[in-house]
Amino acid sequence: MFAKRLLCGFFFVFFSQYATANLLISPTRVSFDERQRSAKVTVINSSEEYRTYRVVWSEKLALPGGGYQTLSEPVTTSLSPMARLSPKQIRLAPGERQTIKIAIRKPKDLAKGEYRSHLLFQALPNEDKAAKAGLKVNMILSFSIPVVYREQGELPKVAFQTAEIVEDSVNKKPKIAVKLTEQQGFSSYGRLSAYITNSAGKQEKIAEIGNLSLYPEVEQATVLLDLFSGKQLPKQGNIELKYQGADEYEGVDFGSYSLPIRH
Repeated sequence: MFAKRLLCGFFFVFFSQYATANLLISPTRVSFDERQRSAKVTVINSSEEYRTYRVVWSEKLALPGGGYQTLSEPVTTSLSPMARLSPKQIRLAPGERQTIKIAIRKPKDLAKGEYRSHLLFQALPNEDKAAKAGLKVNMILSFSIPVVYREQGELPKVAFQTAEIVEDSVNKKPKIAVKLTEQQGFSSYGRLSAYITNSAGKQEKIAEIGNLSLYPEVEQATVLLDLFSGKQLPKQGNIELKYQGADEYEGVDFGSYSLPIRH
């Protein structure tokens, strides 16, 4: 029955400020703990025309290879049934900003665990001359960010399962494929970095993925790291992989892995 609720996949890349399709969103994720009951998200219309957005909750399932699959209704680990949004629709002039308020109303005897829903900004079509003439434009863009609440939260326990050097099927350049697991039932968040020891004997960063979360519903996540432009792998030595926490996990070392380079 759960599988029937799965609809379609969406993939998102997050930065410190999410900027896409004329909408700036900050922060790009919200994380509550047991002591926090409210948070704010700021959006800015960076286009040159008025924009209207509907602000709603969306339920998404994280996928092992990255991205999300959308669910048609909340599940037991959804945050939306205990969260309130204000306002639920916004109309922004060019350059105008708006604050969205999120309030948590935790039910009594809430079970230990992590609860997550995604805050969705759905663009509504603008009325223009074409629409008034009877021509309708039906393409509606939407952007979402994860909102997480942890009840009796614990530090995530992350483990590196495997890592290997693979070849990109298109450009034939090497990539680093890493398989990770989280065993505590609470999502991690941080950056996965790859280092080599260069000819000068110093550690050099050659690849990194920021804003990386491992969610409880994913038994094993597969992450691909592209080498930075101009970086190459040495003929021998090791690649040192480090997964380090960010935001509420700043200063936490989730784990490391040493990958031998073999040609």
